[in-house]
Amino acid sequence: MFTIIISAVSGSLFGLILFLISKSYALALIGGIIVVIAINFFLGKHFLKKLTELFKLVEKDIRADKADKAIERLNEGYKYSRWQFFVKEQINSQIGIIHYSKRRFDDALPFLKAGFHKNWLGMAMLGTIYYKNKQYDLMKSTFDKAIKSSPKEGFLYTLYAYYLQSINENTKALEILTNGNKKIPLDDKLESALEAVKNNKKIKIQNYGQLWMQLNVEKLPQGAKSYHMHLMNQKIRRR
Repeated sequence: MFTIIISAVSGSLFGLILFLISKSYALALIGGIIVVIAINFFLGKHFLKKLTELFKLVEKDIRADKADKAIERLNEGYKYSRWQFFVKEQINSQIGIIHYSKRRFDDALPFLKAGFHKNWLGMAMLGTIYYKNKQYDLMKSTFDKAIKSSPKEGFLYTLYAYYLQSINENTKALEILTNGNKKIPLDDKLESALEAVKNNKKIKIQNYGQLWMQLNVEKLPQGAKSYHMHLMNQKIRRR
């Protein structure tokens, strides 16, 4: 990444100059480290601001139901991936989410596969595609990774368990929900799902409302609107 390269080169040059002046290895090392940290911080902040502005415009496009325009804008953001880690992956996830919300599942799949593992919504959509395609091993590995990356998202545990229950893997579903309940003990929906599996009853995934409906597993009720992603509610990660 250019940010790391520039900060490392600048820090090394500054340290070398400081050593030539002071003849002190310790002073040169400390000075070089300070320069590396400072340049990395300010460059990172600069590009984070640009990405934040871009995502705000994308959110406006989505609210206006201009999905293709939003994707065009996100494509413009790929240029920042040369400067910051995980930018490309985060943009991939967002493009995949937009395609998925428009029921363009074939278009969504490659972007979600190349997406950011900490984007729990994108991971849930990827796991759902595998579930619909009856690729259950891929579905399981996707949800296992999603839960590991986002352990505080109760919906992931319940959704995973719901899919497992539907393919008659109740023991695994119980295990997932039990672990989730330990991670998020005050999640009422998660606890309700756990009690359902314990009592050999079907999980009421519909309790999650629009969060469940946006996955397009069931037909949307008449008059229901497509889910609008609030992109800025998802933290843009620099590392």
